[in-house]
Formats: sequence, structure tokens, C-alpha cells
Amino acid sequence: MGMKAQLAVNAAVGLLVIGVVSANAGSGDLAVQGSGSASRFKAFVNSHGTSAERTAVSHVTEVHRSAPPAGHTDSTEVHTDFTGGPPGDGTGPARLISAAFATFADWKHDERGRVTVYDSAGEQLDTRTY
Repeated sequence: MGMKAQLAVNAAVGLLVIGVVSANAGSGDLAVQGSGSASRFKAFVNSHGTSAERTAVSHVTEVHRSAPPAGHTDSTEVHTDFTGGPPGDGTGPARLISAAFATFADWKHDERGRVTVYDSAGEQLDTRTY
């Protein structure tokens, strides 16, 4: 397959993925909020959090939340710019981020759920159940 044909195939797949994410956004599947939700979460913590929480939350890059069906557990993924995985410097701040999320009810769909914090490579740094 030539370079132009491969680019055309990649573009078509990319458009298909965007369409699927858009179509599923209201269906209870993962609705990608990204940096917009991250900005709102940061603003909330900056207004109501401790100094340590504000510092930790400054590293948040994206927040992905699903709208769970009735009776299911709320689940949120928080992505950060930390590097190095669990042995890196992001583990302590990740715990503060998950605690801040679990504490501030405005960010939860339900009274019980789980928040997981990831580093920039997608490695899990912390998970908290609330």
C-alpha cells in the first residue's frame, strides 16, 4: 500500500473513531470530557482544597467520567503529567488528587464510586473507592 493510500485509511479510521465516541457519549459508555473537565476540577480544588491538593491538582491534564447506569458504580479516570509510574514522584500527589476527587461531591455521579489517577504514560498511580 502506498503512502497516500495509507494516509487515507488512517484518516478514515480516525473519523470513524471520533464518530463512535460522539455517538456513545450519552449512552453510559465512557464520555470523554478531557481538558475541559480537568480545568473545572482544578478550579474547584483551587477554591476549596488544601494547599497540597492545589499543588497536586495542577498536574491534572484530563478527566474522563462515565455516566453509569442506575445501580452501577461511578468510575472516573484522572490523567496527569507525572512521569515514572508508581516508583516516580507522582504517587504521593496522585493520592492527594484521588482524595480531593472523592471528597468533593460536585464531581461525583453517585455516592459510591472509584477514581483512578494515571501518569502521562497511562500507568496507574492511585485508585480510591468512595
